[in-house]
Amino acid sequence: MSESFDPGAAFERLLPALDGDARPVRPFAPGRWMVLFAGLWALSSAGLLWRLLGWRADREVLGSSFWGLSVVEMAVALLLLAWVLREAVPGRSSSAAVLGFGAVGAAVVHLGVGAATFARSPVYPAAGTEWEGGLQCFVFEVLLAVPCVLFAQWLGRRGLTSRPRRLGLVGGLGAGLAADAVWRWICPYSAPAHAYGAHTSGVLTAVVLGLLLAAWWESARLRAWRRRGG
Repeated sequence: MSESFDPGAAFERLLPALDGDARPVRPFAPGRWMVLFAGLWALSSAGLLWRLLGWRADREVLGSSFWGLSVVEMAVALLLLAWVLREAVPGRSSSAAVLGFGAVGAAVVHLGVGAATFARSPVYPAAGTEWEGGLQCFVFEVLLAVPCVLFAQWLGRRGLTSRPRRLGLVGGLGAGLAADAVWRWICPYSAPAHAYGAHTSGVLTAVVLGLLLAAWWESARLRAWRRRGG
């Protein structure tokens, strides 16, 4: 028979630990630092990719939407990444309904950007290159998303979030959208099969990566707590 949990005894064990750890805590970073990090990362990534690969060939055809649609998607991504700071503070986690609404809204923006780009400039990969082009876009988007995913996880650790998986979901989604907004300036294709295959897969992979890192961190934190006799 497993030993029953005694809240009173657990609280009594917690008090000495708190008394022995009375170090001052550094104030938690405001949301603008997450937005600043993501903004600088986006600008530096776009500049580097432009130098290496150049802008997409149909930039003139897209006109203002070349910049505008990516700016819209990036704005949504920055809102999600700033939201990470809210999820990182214990007791301030959003409800499941709000989280779901945010995820659906982000998905609508992502799908809408792809549809608007195709409507303005329908460009298909050359026959026989679909797989190669799709794989390239997928890999680049995931690589672009990784720094933001890791930074969001680090913020969650600092904030001692009580729901790390939610933070992983929000951070991964924001990182994936930000990566897609940047890579859209480079990718030469707008065909729906490519956009919703390679690009959406890159966004979803960032979400999965965020959730896996959050689950690993939560498990490691629980094991450490048990080793300390929690």
